[in-house]
Amino acid sequence: MLKSLKFWRLDSPFQGLGVRSRLMIAFVILASSSTLLALVGWTGLSNTDTALKEFEQQALPNILQSLALAERTANLAAVAPYVANTSSPSMLSELNRSLEEKINQVLELSTQIPQLEEAAPNLQPLLNQLELTITELMGLTRAHLLLREDVRQYEYSLNQLRYELEKLGESEPVEPLSITLFVLFDQLNQALYLEDVQAIEALATTFSEQFFALRQDDVTRPLSTLLSELKALGIADSNLFRQRVEQVELQQRRAFLLASTRAISNQLSIQVKEFVDQVQQQITQQSQRMGLAVNSGKTGILMIALLCFTAALAGIWIVRELTESLGRVTAVMSRLAKGDTLLPTPAIERRDEMGELARAFEVFRENAVAIDTMRQDLQEQSHLLETIFNHINDGLSVFDQHNRLIAWNPQYAAMLELPEEELHKGMSIEEIYARLSVEAQEGWALNGIMLNRDEVNQLRQQSIQRFERNFPGGRVVEFRSNPMPEGGFVTLYSDLTERKAIEAQLRQSQKMEVLGQLTGGVAHDFNNLLAAMFGNLQLLGDHLSTDSQAAVYAHRALAAADRGRHLTQRLLAFSRKQYLQPEVVDVNALIEGMLDLIEYSVGDGITLELALDADPALVSVDPSQLENALLNLSINSSAAMQGCGQLCFQTTYEPQYMLNAERQAVIRICVRDTGCGIPDALIRRVFEPFFTTKEIGEGSGLGLSMVYGFVKQSQGDIQIRSHVGQGTEVDILLPCETALPNLSTTPDSASPLTLGQGQRILLVEDDPQVGQMSQDLLEGLGYGVVHVTGAEQALSVLQSEQNMALVFSDINLGSQWNGLALQQHLAHTYPELPVLLTSGLHPFLLQQRYGLTEEVAFIAKPYSRESLAAAITKLIVCDLKEPHEPTEY
Repeated sequence: MLKSLKFWRLDSPFQGLGVRSRLMIAFVILASSSTLLALVGWTGLSNTDTALKEFEQQALPNILQSLALAERTANLAAVAPYVANTSSPSMLSELNRSLEEKINQVLELSTQIPQLEEAAPNLQPLLNQLELTITELMGLTRAHLLLREDVRQYEYSLNQLRYELEKLGESEPVEPLSITLFVLFDQLNQALYLEDVQAIEALATTFSEQFFALRQDDVTRPLSTLLSELKALGIADSNLFRQRVEQVELQQRRAFLLASTRAISNQLSIQVKEFVDQVQQQITQQSQRMGLAVNSGKTGILMIALLCFTAALAGIWIVRELTESLGRVTAVMSRLAKGDTLLPTPAIERRDEMGELARAFEVFRENAVAIDTMRQDLQEQSHLLETIFNHINDGLSVFDQHNRLIAWNPQYAAMLELPEEELHKGMSIEEIYARLSVEAQEGWALNGIMLNRDEVNQLRQQSIQRFERNFPGGRVVEFRSNPMPEGGFVTLYSDLTERKAIEAQLRQSQKMEVLGQLTGGVAHDFNNLLAAMFGNLQLLGDHLSTDSQAAVYAHRALAAADRGRHLTQRLLAFSRKQYLQPEVVDVNALIEGMLDLIEYSVGDGITLELALDADPALVSVDPSQLENALLNLSINSSAAMQGCGQLCFQTTYEPQYMLNAERQAVIRICVRDTGCGIPDALIRRVFEPFFTTKEIGEGSGLGLSMVYGFVKQSQGDIQIRSHVGQGTEVDILLPCETALPNLSTTPDSASPLTLGQGQRILLVEDDPQVGQMSQDLLEGLGYGVVHVTGAEQALSVLQSEQNMALVFSDINLGSQWNGLALQQHLAHTYPELPVLLTSGLHPFLLQQRYGLTEEVAFIAKPYSRESLAAAITKLIVCDLKEPHEPTEY
């Protein structure tokens, strides 16, 4: 956009004036000079003619009287404008008396010329008409003076009103009513300067409509006074608008009378001239030739003067038209310089130089508008790009074709951990690499392959490249480079640390889910096998002498089956589907009680230390599983110390710890060793299933995973810290309990068996081995057993035999009828018949698959003879008419 438009001006006394004003002044001077020349020539010739005719004594008096008549008539016409422009009544009265005297003199002089009536018969009526016209002009002038005083009074009132409005606007907040008062005041003030009657009347109508549209009921006292003043000025009978209409009409009438006065004066001059010409014709023939010559000279001078005057008028008209067009074009140019591009270009249709100028300016304006629009668009786009460049979360950098840094955003330095003050334009990519941390020196492809740095930098200028770099603290930053058409490349840097952690957790969860499903299914079949082994070994032990070698063998096999049962429970703990039996445990006492087992497991070269500072140290967990977890951690520490080192068990009480999204009291169990430690790259994977750094055959990779599953299932948390060469610390955090339970209500596991009295039990088991073992156990306990393999057979037996004391059924019967469906059917058909269910599946899976609830009596496989006897006895001795209490074993 142009900042200013400069115009060239000539050095002259009129330098401050515009072109139009200077040309107008020049033409006025030309016209005045021509007119003066004509008057001078006319006067000279008239004097010459008078001198030549002095001898004509007889015509001289008439001529003198005629000239006097013409002079006085002209004086009358000349005095009329003064009358119209009189500014005071006293001066008007004086002019009135002077005009009356002059009119009387003209009338008296006209009666003294005997030839006048014959030579100029219209002179007398013209004089009378002139008298009437001037008299009316005097009256109008007097009325105009009075109106002018009234209008001035209104103007004074408006000035007072302006002061009050401004004072009101400064003292009170501007309201819509106050704004309307200012609008009404502006309309009254505008009426003072309008010179058109219709415009004044239209403005008066608008004023009246807006005034009466006001809601005057809500007007405050100061505004009410102002409204009254506005009403007096614009609505009253004798208001400002009416006075201005009368004033304008008087001015128009005065102008008409002035024109009439000039017209009458011209006619009088013509009449007098005709009379003088007639008198001159009567002069002797001797002066005729001289008079003709003089008249010819006068006529020539007059024609020249008229010609000059006409030329001047034509020039003024042409210059006026030209300057008006030039002024409009100049105004549009000035507005364009100030930024206004909406005004149309004037004079564009002309076919002269002004039209060419207007059309050239139109092209210039279109180009200027296009350039300004383009500049604004570029500024907006630049601002938008700059904002995005500086405020995106990812880092951004631009390198040229020579691998030199040319642009970067603030996140670039933060993302790559570079000192921002050391970055500068033109810095090579090698200098930047030198400032990166050691971990970030190498790039890694998305598939985990290490990349060649020089090769990658060359490919970044040819095609899209994506790779990752690792930073201290485990941060992972992804590099996404795109080549630029002119050479170089643009790179976007994204922090993938959180996403990588979430992906790792997802993979861990998927592994845990898959392994959980696997262990759940294996546990079912394995528990069935263990149930058969466990029951048969117990039956075998009953038929062997306690001091025989076969009894020893049977006892070993029974211990192995029990270890298999514990192994199954550990697998379920790992999958977080273990059937735990939590109880309130004193952690300090538990650790002290298993010191012998830990010493035996870790070896003689490792020193054990205890720092059991937690008081209280009560948690609600399965004590056997907590012992297994601590023993597992001890064995791992022993392997890390290679049989020589220090192993410490420490407990602390923390009253305000954020666990499971809430602050609560926890017991921290810390197992600390002085072993080789775990590298940072591996510490994040130690809880993954099957992950191990041991040689093949030396470890399964499930130890820490099982500990992790047990702690999470117990509503706790586990943390690990390690430094290579300094050892490892594993913290188990468990919710703290307030007090130990009342142990008097705990059943005694060593209580004697309660044998049956021959009651009949319906056994529903589809597995032949488990079924035969269960039948033998039940019969050994003193019960009569009817064994069937399906729910349909069980219902048939119940229809034929009504003396069944209990139904003992497996849940998974391998048919559409499962044990839980059988129990529900029997609850409606035989409500007094108790049902005991069993299964090798975890109760959680039973709940998901079959809808097992806590109200159903249930015993898990493999079960011992003692637990089976206790479960049956509890169901049989209960009042069968009352609802059974929830029972789980």
